[in-house]
Amino acid sequence: MSDHSIEIREVALGLLREHEQVESERLHQIIEEIRRAGRLRHPILVDKRSWVILDGHHRFRAYKELGFETIPCVLVDYQSDIVSVRARRPDIPVSKDEVIRRALSGRLFPPKTTQHIVHTPLPSCPEHPS
Repeated sequence: MSDHSIEIREVALGLLREHEQVESERLHQIIEEIRRAGRLRHPILVDKRSWVILDGHHRFRAYKELGFETIPCVLVDYQSDIVSVRARRPDIPVSKDEVIRRALSGRLFPPKTTQHIVHTPLPSCPEHPS
C-alpha cells in the first residue's frame, strides 16, 4: 500500500535531483520574482523516497543561484496514486519510472517535458515572520 501523506518542509538543495532542464529566460524571471517577494509562494514538489523534483525545477535553480541552502518542499510518495504524470511533448514518452531514471542518471528531459498532477490540495509556503 502506498503512503498518501503529504508533508511540507525545508529540504537541503544538495539532496534534490532534477529530471528536466530549465529555460534560461524563465529562470531569470523566477529569480526576479523571488528577489521581490523574498521567498517562494509555492513549494516545489518532491518524491520523498528518491528526492527527485517533480515540479519546480525553475524555482529550485533560482534558489540555488540566489545562494539559499534549503527550499520549501511538498514531499509525496511518487509511486502512490496521489500523483500522476503526463507528457507535454508528443514526441517524448514519459512515465514515473522514466522520470526517476532520468534524474538518477543525469540524462535530463528537455524543459517542460513532463506535467505532474497531484490529486489532492497542496499547501502553500508558510509565511515567514517579519
